[in-house]
Amino acid sequence: MRRLIVTAVLFGLVATGRPAAANTQVEEAGRALASVGVNIFWLPAKAIMAAVGLVAGSVVGLATGGDERSAYALWVPLASGTWFVTPDQVDGTRPMEFFGSDYADRPSELLLGEPGRASYEAMYAM
Repeated sequence: MRRLIVTAVLFGLVATGRPAAANTQVEEAGRALASVGVNIFWLPAKAIMAAVGLVAGSVVGLATGGDERSAYALWVPLASGTWFVTPDQVDGTRPMEFFGSDYADRPSELLLGEPGRASYEAMYAM
């Protein structure tokens, strides 16, 4: 059984190494098997990292007098990101992030005084 899994994963990795000129059923099956093989290692590593991040963020938050942003600075990168690798991520059409990022902190594209800018600013005012 172990030899079958290793063979399937290797076949999936070899099948995805070629340019995606034509998506055949064999190539799609190879990517699906490769994503299963990657998830065998990815998911436990991601779960351990998230558990460490949640505990560390809580400790940092308490040590800084309950500062949520300090805890959040550890929680977001360590507990978010890609949890399950899909065939689209194996062939490179969708990105994979082991460490997540917070896209809500991007600067607002609204100019000062524009409608909606005050509500955006209120989210980050302390």
